[in-house]
Amino acid sequence: MILVCGGVKGGTGKTTTAVNLGIERARRGAKVLLVDADPDQESLTDYIANREERKAEPSVSVIQVKGTTTSKSLVALSKDYDDVLVDCGGFDSVELRQAVLICQAWIVPLNPTQMQVWTMPKLKEVLDGANAMRGDAQLTAHLLGMRLSTNSLNRARSDLDTVAQEFEGFGVLTTVVHQRAAFERAEALGLAVTELEKASESDRKARDAVSMLHDELFGSLRVTRRKGGADGR
Repeated sequence: MILVCGGVKGGTGKTTTAVNLGIERARRGAKVLLVDADPDQESLTDYIANREERKAEPSVSVIQVKGTTTSKSLVALSKDYDDVLVDCGGFDSVELRQAVLICQAWIVPLNPTQMQVWTMPKLKEVLDGANAMRGDAQLTAHLLGMRLSTNSLNRARSDLDTVAQEFEGFGVLTTVVHQRAAFERAEALGLAVTELEKASESDRKARDAVSMLHDELFGSLRVTRRKGGADGR
């Protein structure tokens, strides 16, 4: 599967989502490739370089793919891997538009604050442009509640549902991921939160959220819209 983590605003958790999913997928035995498709920053590349320096296992491959040949490159790379996870920059980039032309899943991390909700018309434009060229293989973009306050679950999910209802072609994933210090600790160590040792209760909730997200996305190799669920709260 080619799975894209992308949006048009920075700081929403795209790299965090891609790297934690990719490492967890590799931990479960899949041959995974992480693709850094951010033309301005190399956060994903740096994350995995830190992991390699610390000799963390399993090893996860990362490659940079940029420019107008992104879609062709991703299709070619996918032939050698079980799953390719693509991290796009936080703006309307050539790489994002290329990636959603050929991916099987598009995840949009979103905390439904007003400033992030204001990006939805642009996201809708990107999705509609891709689907105009995808023929019968129409794509649904799935909103992932990401970096949510631990006190805002009920309202945030309701807000995400409202956003998806207002913009045709978007769904909402069951799993939500709260803002937790575990993600910053894991980043410093080049790890996924599922690899943290001596985990606190908050760490375990972060770990459970990533595990649930993995299972939701890869359990049947397709994304579905479900009701209910949480991140261990």
